[in-house]
Amino acid sequence: MGFRVGVDIGGTFTDAVAVGDDGTLRTAKALTTPGVLADGVLAAVAGLDVTLDEVDSFVHGTTAGLNAFLERRGSRVALLTTRGFRDVYEIGRANRPAMYDLRFTAPKPLVPRRDIHEIDERLAPDGSTVTELDVAQVESLARELDGTVDAVAVVLLHAYANPVHEKAIAEIFARVAPTIAVVCSSDIAPEWREYERTSTTAVSAYIAPIVLEYLRVLESSLQDGGLSSALKVMQSNGGVMTVDRARERAVQTLFSGPVGGTMAGVAVANDLGLDKLLCVDMGGTSFDVSLVVDGEADIASQTELEGHPLLAPSVVMHTIGAGGGSVAHVVAGALRVGPRSAGSVPGPASYGRGGTEPTVTDANLLLGRLPDVALLGGTLALDKSAARDAAERVGDALGLDVEQTALGIVAVADAAMANAIREITVARGIDPRDFGLLAFGGAGPLHAVSIADELELGQVIVPGSPGVLSAWGMVHTDLRHDLVQSFFHGLDDLGPDVLKGATTALLDRGAALLDTDGVAPDQVDLAPGLDVRYLGQEYTLTVGFDPDAEPEEVLAGLQTRFDAEHLERFGHNNPGEKVEVVALRLVARGLTPRPPAVDSAAGDEPVVLGQQSVRYAGDTLDSVVYDRASVRPGRAVAGPAILLEPGCTVLVPPGWVATPSAHGHLVLERSAS
Repeated sequence: MGFRVGVDIGGTFTDAVAVGDDGTLRTAKALTTPGVLADGVLAAVAGLDVTLDEVDSFVHGTTAGLNAFLERRGSRVALLTTRGFRDVYEIGRANRPAMYDLRFTAPKPLVPRRDIHEIDERLAPDGSTVTELDVAQVESLARELDGTVDAVAVVLLHAYANPVHEKAIAEIFARVAPTIAVVCSSDIAPEWREYERTSTTAVSAYIAPIVLEYLRVLESSLQDGGLSSALKVMQSNGGVMTVDRARERAVQTLFSGPVGGTMAGVAVANDLGLDKLLCVDMGGTSFDVSLVVDGEADIASQTELEGHPLLAPSVVMHTIGAGGGSVAHVVAGALRVGPRSAGSVPGPASYGRGGTEPTVTDANLLLGRLPDVALLGGTLALDKSAARDAAERVGDALGLDVEQTALGIVAVADAAMANAIREITVARGIDPRDFGLLAFGGAGPLHAVSIADELELGQVIVPGSPGVLSAWGMVHTDLRHDLVQSFFHGLDDLGPDVLKGATTALLDRGAALLDTDGVAPDQVDLAPGLDVRYLGQEYTLTVGFDPDAEPEEVLAGLQTRFDAEHLERFGHNNPGEKVEVVALRLVARGLTPRPPAVDSAAGDEPVVLGQQSVRYAGDTLDSVVYDRASVRPGRAVAGPAILLEPGCTVLVPPGWVATPSAHGHLVLERSAS
């Protein structure tokens, strides 16, 4: 039997999932190895009891690029741009995101001005040549930079209309200085807006050598272990790509780990027949929030990372430093939790690995919410006395006993996570009460109901294998390419033949990319769309259309569809106002056949593992601890209760009932009584 394997690296644990051809599921966890991440991946895969020669598909979510960016330990980058435009990157935009913050500082460019070089060349907005590329100048610069920089970002004026000069520069560097990674804006972000295009290319070049080296080491280790199938990498846009594509487009790996959970949310929503889900992933280090709307992941064509704009389609996600390993500390007499994390080394105090500061995990252990019989990750016994000693240090500074301190730690963490959900919903005009809450990650199901109470949500879903759901989602994800080209036309002036010609060319490019990836023709899915805005607006909405529809039909309904989507997204629209098309997009998917679902059969009474005294918000109550695997359809569990499994712990407070679905997901709702 063949297996599909997905691996997700977290701040504390590396999660692995294997799904067999018959739908059987195997999961494993291993401690993340910060120095050599590949070691943790191999250890997690070993725990699956699957040999690498049995693996037909291997998908990996990597944090290598994101960590390099956040820790500012990326490569030294040189930026090449058209003469006269050296300062575009440093000037940026004139907007001030925090208008009344007197201490606001703009993000520091990844490429200092001394490493920005002007090239003699010029293209017109239509892509025609105004000034030919000075080849000798580029050759001289390549020799000068050889051995002094790791990567070069090439961003020439109007390269989105014609990449000829950028391609020529890449060829020169490949010949003169082949050790330097070259990243061209026409490959990474072929769109207008010079600053955003420059920022995106600079970020990609900054992390590219780090990502390339990490993938090289991992791929070599897996092949040495017997892997014969191609290694695939999760993308920020909710699809997967081959390693070769990842090497070319490192920027698309930035959010590849957390996005796996969102795509799992899409699969869970489909299982349960739901349209809207709030996906919350609480691991050891961070808390990630994303949305499933109308059964699809919420994806934006432009995002931002610590003030650096990115023209790269990404799942909309909000992340804060709140996880099981978040450290509790006192600042100016007040309790704070996170964003600093104990990680996996030394980890929470209760891990017994030398940690001395209390964390959210330690607080849950002291409150009984992590039961005494629990083994974290299925193997790690927790030391309650070490957790108590750590909490006492913080409690003494606040004048609180250990239980009060633990309650405070959990309450502060819960409030921060509820606010993170408001950032991605209420702040965007979305009512979170319309959504169910999908809680996963090693710590998510422990806090889910408290967050739901805070936000007045009526339903919490804990999926099957929630502790490794991001890795599970990667196994269920399609190959994906996002293509875009600038396409400026007023709607009134856009002719059907012009739209048809541009759309056909983009469809052909997408089909060719999937063919190169080895996707069979019957597994190809092409979804074009137009970026549309009201005349005078700055930003756009993408309106999709049927690739087989006649262009006259697409244009006739475009205004009406845009008005409706603008109203839904922003709460207002302007019917009858002139609109213009800015860009043509294409999502090209290579559909991955889904493994068969294995429905859970109804079972006997759930297996009781013991009793646990648990402190809830108001009272301390005796709670039954069940083996979650034994809780089958038709056997609802009423709180107060704890459902225990190797990957995580599900807390069912009093007043809530957990009902298993046929697919193995738990649906928690308030009890009728």
